[in-house]
Amino acid sequence: MNTQSTDSKQDGAEPGLFGFYLGGQATWFSSIGLQMVLFAWLVTDVLDERAFRVGLAQTALMAPSLLFMIFGGAFADRSDTRAVLIRLHCAAALPPLALALIIFSGELQYEWLIVYGLIMGSLSAFAIPARDSLLSTVAVKAFGEDIQRAVTMASGVQFLGQLGGIIVAGAAAVTGAPALLALQSVVMLSGAFMVRKLPPAPPLDREPSHPLSDMRDGIAQVARSPILLPVVLGMFAVGVLYVGSFMVLLPLLVTNYYDGGATGISIVNICFWGGTIIATFALLRFGHIHRRGLIMTCSLTSGAVILFLIGVPAPFFVMCILCFAWGLGAGTSMTMSRTIVQLAAPPTHRARVLSIFQLGFAGGGPIGAFASGFIVELTSIHTAAWISAGVMVLVLLTLATTTRLVSITSDDVAASPA
Repeated sequence: MNTQSTDSKQDGAEPGLFGFYLGGQATWFSSIGLQMVLFAWLVTDVLDERAFRVGLAQTALMAPSLLFMIFGGAFADRSDTRAVLIRLHCAAALPPLALALIIFSGELQYEWLIVYGLIMGSLSAFAIPARDSLLSTVAVKAFGEDIQRAVTMASGVQFLGQLGGIIVAGAAAVTGAPALLALQSVVMLSGAFMVRKLPPAPPLDREPSHPLSDMRDGIAQVARSPILLPVVLGMFAVGVLYVGSFMVLLPLLVTNYYDGGATGISIVNICFWGGTIIATFALLRFGHIHRRGLIMTCSLTSGAVILFLIGVPAPFFVMCILCFAWGLGAGTSMTMSRTIVQLAAPPTHRARVLSIFQLGFAGGGPIGAFASGFIVELTSIHTAAWISAGVMVLVLLTLATTTRLVSITSDDVAASPA
């Protein structure tokens, strides 16, 4: 810890800048936390859609990641990421306000939620790689080369922001969705003012190139790296099998099996994201992690066990405990994987590599959401959870025996930050 303190006080360090970065992170993800609960509540409880259409709606919210995430990374590598984020915050404040007006006028239909999901998903596909790329630039000014500390703090603020939004969204049945959607818009807009406090972040590589060429370069960087490839594949499996289950199975369990409504969805999300927050700040307290690949693998394995147990019918409080435990593992695996990728990615390709990493995590979500809704229609909610858990075990066994995932250490990824 003393080393970290010394690093943060080195000549030229600007720790205050990181506070503004975290402020932008908090506003974006608190808005997303509101959206997570409100969107699920509107489609499952207010519109009372069947499982397949719930999965389709969640797919619309996440599908743009498949189309635009890598392009968003290539765009960020060729742009001033600060300016990009300011514009995206402003643009993302408009769809929730429009949806609030639609609901207030009594015109809410399933199709409007699909449109909302596609727009917000597209904006996120550009915002995520830009924000992740900016992290290393700002963190170096605040903490020197201690990137793990910066990633852990950013993850903790992300989870806290989401949790705050989730808690507020639990009041939807009392306040109504329009008021909370308007709040989401205001919070998102306030993030633009936070990001404006950061210095410009011009691209490192100014050589002109075609966007498709940039995207191919990013994919090639991941494909030929024994460090990046297994991490990206593992997080793609997380997107398909864990995120899809989280976005579809949990809301269906709460509303159809436990009859919990918006409050129940909020409670389950609070338990999960509370676990991620505790895990993240425990990692921050613990400090340097050497066996990052092993810790990531163990965390993902625990998620498969917990998802299987969620599929076993039990009282609501038991599912809440399981979601909390699932969040502990998720917070650990997300922090470890982001740290590995931040350090292993070449500075000139960082946004592109991070976009591919996020594509695996977020882009796999719509596939998983669609598949989860389809499997529930054919079988049951509990069976769908068991299937996802079983497939994840097979994926992890394959990665553990055929790649370097388990053996990745801090020595393997100690690339000099930009």
